[in-house]
Amino acid sequence: MVTIALSGGLGNQMFQYAAAKALATRLNTPLIADLYTFNKKTKATPRSFELDVFTLEIEKRNTLSGKLINKLHPYIQRHRAFFSLIGFFTDTYAMLYQPSFEKLKGNITMQGNFQNEKYFINIANELRKDFAFRSPLNGKNKDLAEKINQTNAVAIHIRRGDYLTNQGAATNFVTCDKEYYESAINYISGKVAQPEFYIFSEDFEWIKENLNFGNSTVTYIDWNKGKDSYIDMQLMSLCKHNIIANSSFSWWAAWLNKDENKIVIAPSKWFQSEEKNQLLDDFYPKGWIKI
Repeated sequence: MVTIALSGGLGNQMFQYAAAKALATRLNTPLIADLYTFNKKTKATPRSFELDVFTLEIEKRNTLSGKLINKLHPYIQRHRAFFSLIGFFTDTYAMLYQPSFEKLKGNITMQGNFQNEKYFINIANELRKDFAFRSPLNGKNKDLAEKINQTNAVAIHIRRGDYLTNQGAATNFVTCDKEYYESAINYISGKVAQPEFYIFSEDFEWIKENLNFGNSTVTYIDWNKGKDSYIDMQLMSLCKHNIIANSSFSWWAAWLNKDENKIVIAPSKWFQSEEKNQLLDDFYPKGWIKI
């Protein structure tokens, strides 16, 4: 049995599920989602199980092993090699692939973010089926999807919000700036005929004051909030091209984009730490363009 201790928002949960599903597939064993973290009182942003927006099916439990790996996380991290031998597997840097993953066997409990395609690239086609959105689009989202389908649609995800206001996030992550987005917009405009830009964000005032889209048509999507926030990922994945933020949410939107000729622009700086930024070449799938 493989148990994945889920945590974080939708994008992080997708990475965690994908890695655990790949391991469970290799070991031909059931996959369990442990929800202990979502029931725990912390100072972090409250989170909940979000994978139910997809058609995937997974058994959900609160397990003793999930509780232990959560409680003992710092100790397990210091002695990772030993604990992996007895069924507990964690990552170090989220984007750094751990080759020991390939040697795991038996009953395994996983905790971490596992943000590297190497963990799950061998089951990519199966994951695309698992990550099919359960509910069809309706109302203005359905109308927008039809418009996206008829244009050279470029999704732009601009994340500011908690990267500016949350001290922990601001210490770890950069906020992608005007120069990044305008360089990405100019690159796309030079490659794509008559691009139309679809903007997904929570800070439209900053965007309208700072970004220049030339003569291109721009549509701002500002209505999918709360429990409907995932629909932004669904819409971004339908666009022909993607300009992502340093966000697992838009990473997955671009990954789920099925267009064979898609252009994906990604930031060259994700973290405040240059050491961590060195891992980005391994984090971005082949063909994505780093600016």
